[in-house]
Parts: sequence; C-alpha cells; structure tokens
Amino acid sequence: MATTVGRANASQTDEQFQSALALARSGDCDGAMRLLEKAYARDAKHPGVRNTLGVLRLERGDHAGAIALLKPLARELPNAAGIQLNLGNALVAAGRAADAIAPLKRATSLDATSALSWYGYGRALQTAGRVSDAEPAYVHVLRCAPEHVDALANLAAVYNFLDRTTEGEGTARAALRLHPSHAGAHVNLAVSLLAQRRWAEGWAEYEWREATTLLDAQRRTWGSPRWDGGTVEGKTMLVYAEQGYGDTLQFVRYVPRLRALGARVILAVPAALHSLLANGCVQAIPLADDVVRLSDEMPSHDYHVPLTGLPHRLPCTTDALVFVDDASYLVAPSNRDGALVLHEPRSQHLRVGLVWAGSGTHVNDMHRSCGLKALLPLTDEPQIEWVSLQAGDPARELSIWPKRVPIIDAAPLLHDFADTAATISQLDVVITIDSAVAHLAGALGRPCVLLLPRIGLDWRWTAARNTPSGEQFNDALNDGSRRSATSQAVLAERNPWYHSVQCVRQSASGDWTSTIARVRELLRARRAA
Repeated sequence: MATTVGRANASQTDEQFQSALALARSGDCDGAMRLLEKAYARDAKHPGVRNTLGVLRLERGDHAGAIALLKPLARELPNAAGIQLNLGNALVAAGRAADAIAPLKRATSLDATSALSWYGYGRALQTAGRVSDAEPAYVHVLRCAPEHVDALANLAAVYNFLDRTTEGEGTARAALRLHPSHAGAHVNLAVSLLAQRRWAEGWAEYEWREATTLLDAQRRTWGSPRWDGGTVEGKTMLVYAEQGYGDTLQFVRYVPRLRALGARVILAVPAALHSLLANGCVQAIPLADDVVRLSDEMPSHDYHVPLTGLPHRLPCTTDALVFVDDASYLVAPSNRDGALVLHEPRSQHLRVGLVWAGSGTHVNDMHRSCGLKALLPLTDEPQIEWVSLQAGDPARELSIWPKRVPIIDAAPLLHDFADTAATISQLDVVITIDSAVAHLAGALGRPCVLLLPRIGLDWRWTAARNTPSGEQFNDALNDGSRRSATSQAVLAERNPWYHSVQCVRQSASGDWTSTIARVRELLRARRAA
C-alpha cells in the first residue's frame, strides 16, 4: 500500500511539474511558482521541481532561496550541466561570484558547446576580478554563438579593463551592429573613446549610462525639462550630482562655464560635499549661484541637467575645454570645528596623509585598494609626520601600524569633505589610492601621489596618461623648488586633470612593492628639495 501511495504522489508531483512548466512557457510565472511550491511541499526530492523552482526564485530576486534549492541538488547531480549552470548564476546574482566559478566551470566541461555555460563562467570570472581569465571564456561563447551580444558587450568591458581600449572600441561596435540600442555596449564604447581622448563621440556615448542599471540608486524625477544644450541666458539651471563623490568633485569644474553662458546655476550635491562646494570657486568666481543638498526641496528652476552630462552639452570637445586648465578650483575652508589642527612641522619634516582603501562595493576595489600593509615600507623613511585620512572599516588596519612610528588618526574628526579639505590643506603630500580624496586634493591644488592599479584603470586616468605633450609632472610636489636629479628621474608626466597629482601605477597587477618603492623616491626627492 505504501508503495502504491508513493507512486501516486510521484505521479501527481510529475503532473504538477509539467503543468508548471507549461505555465512558465506561457508567461504565467506566478502560477508556475504556486504549482511548484505545492509540488515541492509534496516531494522535496524531485529534481525537476527543485531546479525549476530555484530558477524562478532567482528570477524573482530571491537569491538565497534559489541557492538553498540548487546547491544541494548540484551536489546530488554533479553531471547535470544545467543544474551547475543555474547554481552558478544564482551565486553570481547573490554577490558570490568567486563561489560561482567552480560550478560554472564544471558546466562548461560537461557541455563544451553551451554558450550559456561559457557566458555564465565568463561573468563569474569577470565579477570576481579574474578579468584576464574572463577573456577566453567570452571568446569561447562567441565561437558557439557569434551573435551573443551580451558576450560581445562584456568582452568590450574586459578589453577596456585590461587597457586594450582599441580592441574594446571594436568589440563594442560589433555588439552595437547586432543590437544598436544595447546600453551596456554604448557605455563600454564611451569608456574606450574617452580613454583615447576622443571627446565628442565619447561624451555622446556616455549619455547611455542613464539607460543602464548603474545609476538606479541615484535616479531622480524632476518637474522641469532636461537641458539639451540650447540657449540658457537668463534661465535658472539645476545641475545635480548623479554619481560618486569623486565624480562630483571632478565634474564641478564645468559649472562656471554654464554660468558664463548667462545661466543662474543651482548646484545640488550630497550633504557630505555641501559645505565644501558652497565655498568653491574657479579663479575667484563662485562655482554656482546656489549650492543645495540633494535631500533638500529643490528651488524653482527652468531646466535640469546631470553634472556628468555637462561636458556633452556645453560641449567640451578639446583637451583645453575638457581638462579646464586651472591649478585649483576649490578652496579649503578655515576655522572648521571638526578639522584636525596640526602644529607647525619641524624643519625638513614632511607631513603626509594616507588613504589605502576605498569602498568595498566598488567594482574594482580588489585591484585599486592596496591596504595599509602595502604602505608599511614607507614607515622606514625618516623625518615624516604621518596622518591617516582613512575612513570606514579599513581604518581598523591601523592596528598593524608600527608602534615605533607615530601617526595621527584624523578620520574621527572628519565629518564631511570640508573638514577633510581643511586637514589636507595642512599637509605637504597626500598618498592615496584612486578615491574621492585624490580628486579633493587635486581640486584644492595640493600635492598628491595617486596609486593606480595595473588593470582596471579608470578611463579618466587612462586619458590623463595619454597626454600628447609629454610634459613632466609639475613642480607642485617640490613647491616650485628646482628639482634634484633624483626627482627628475622619478617624476612622471603631468596629470592634465589635476596639476598637483602625481600618478604612480603598478608595474604588474597585484604588485604594490615596486609602486611603493617609487613613492619612497618621491618622498626623498621632496625632502631634498
């Protein structure tokens, strides 16, 4: 009797499973989910039910629920390529790309002709930071499915990441020939073009960023029309920050150009930048007529435009217009209650600020953040007073700082960027990874050494590196003094975005040792000046 009942249950489960598949194919995913949940409650071992329910949970954004079903199923059926693929995709969606690599690699070995498996494998490698390994995976996708547009778009991003922007451009264009409105391919094409300083087309392509998910968290709805680049004389323009702190600090340089066209400009920025930018100016002209917080109720205005959309609309199509040749355009406020107040340094001593990590959610943080341990060789340098500007959880790394070397932890006193600016104004040099602090130091005209990764170089620094003039980095690091022979040997080309910022790039991915050795030379040259 028990066997008969078991067979009856299995038969009913099979019927529910097949009905759920039919509903899913017809587009009724809600009905399919309900049937599958009932079938799963009846028979928690049914492979088809578990696999399909896992996929539907994944599509609904229930990553944990999908993994809970698919992970044990993948162990039970290690030779089922589809199940390995589904588990890998669920792990990538859950932010566990490194864990997804093994099941997705297994899926490709079980079915070497599956474009879906190779694409999932490439995405996992790319998302986990193994970008060089992702390239052959995407190439394999295209062997299996030459018109796989997402693989082409992602491969373009890989080429850009690996500093092969010409290949990135060609691959992005190939994707767009297949799918002219593919937003990701347009953005990757923009990155390729901007890195090559092909400004007019690059800025136009960069407009596609708003059609991607990149700015979902910052999207705003305004009651006014979007400015299209037309006449603004006598109009009130709302210019709003739409990206990170560093992007905002970099792109505010264009706001005075809008005012020069006769517009009254309201600049809306994150609260942490408000006090600083309210006092910002270019050649003694205030950045904007009014600076408000994004969280405030917006004043009345005629048009709105995103800050990072200004170069396209102004337009900025030459190096001179893009880089805006001003040594500094922000002013550090005085008398900040929260800012660090430092005593006068001893003669020949340098006062050096440090930032060794950025946000862990940044797409390239595993390559751009060096960690404090990488900077420890600098502690052997004499006559330096160290100041930590590091914020957030990475500041805990100060526990490994040698007790024999004094360091001031300024972070607890820095409540916003005005406090940070006031502190930086008292330093001789800032050493930082690619972060908002680098943009802040540059905008203030303060000497800064920017540590850059070998791979994943942001387009703006690639463009800066491609300076045709070949001019050496200016004398800001040496405060206008005559360079020593050592300083001439180690100083690199001038950074056109920020004349006071020296870029020092890794010679090999993951190797900060030689990079920090170059920084030590810079510090010695600065002390000798």
